[in-house]
Amino acid sequence: MSIVTFTTDYGNRDYHLALAKAQLINYAPTSIIVDIANSVNHFDLIDEAYLMRSCWKSFPMGTVHVLGVKSKLEKMPLIAVKDNQYFITADNGVIHFIFDQEVDELYRVNLPIQDNDVKFPLGGIFMLIAAHLAKGGTPQMIAQEEKDYKKVFFPKPQIEDGGIRCQVIHIDDFGNIVLNFTRDMFDYYIGKRNFSILARSTQKAGLRTIINDFSPDDLADGIPFAVWGVNDFLHIAMKNTTPQLGGGAARLLGYQKMSNLFIELND
Repeated sequence: MSIVTFTTDYGNRDYHLALAKAQLINYAPTSIIVDIANSVNHFDLIDEAYLMRSCWKSFPMGTVHVLGVKSKLEKMPLIAVKDNQYFITADNGVIHFIFDQEVDELYRVNLPIQDNDVKFPLGGIFMLIAAHLAKGGTPQMIAQEEKDYKKVFFPKPQIEDGGIRCQVIHIDDFGNIVLNFTRDMFDYYIGKRNFSILARSTQKAGLRTIINDFSPDDLADGIPFAVWGVNDFLHIAMKNTTPQLGGGAARLLGYQKMSNLFIELND
């Protein structure tokens, strides 16, 4: 019995995801299915990679992760192995988005292709692979080692004169802005130096502290603040505002996906 996770852009208003899960249950009835996120921005590999980067290390060894964004088969699917977990994906570059270092093993599947695999690989060959791995099968039984695969790198902050230029890589359901800047990066590039996060519509001095609480008692509703997420990525948030209520930091501050935001270093 193994965990099989789903990260896709199929949403929750159509039948495709249910069809894929039904196939998995038919092939591996004891699988434990966990949805990481199924409303990833359509065709957005950065969004998919960010979500996976944020949580995969919390799963136990043997977990099978199904990555369903841009799953069209231009080549046969890949199986990546990292820390005894499995990642099933099309050869679309997302593996390098997720991992800063090389994976432990990488395989290209060599199973025969059926007509349905061309139309809907997530519900076809992806589920065959996931079931095989969930039942204890090894990648070597259905795939061969691969070195030639698509590599696309996760966007990194740019070090410039006077500071660090970050990008918005995700906007969460609360409308919070997530930047491609982590706590480790902060310790390395900033440490004890003075800084200002120059978010729009904030005071001219910018945001000069980063807190650890998404509901700070000393701030009024609608005031922007910088906060470390549970995943140690830097967020710009607003207390008690959401897009559903006409708010959210991204909307009220005027930020979109891949917008730039500058962290000024003051010494």
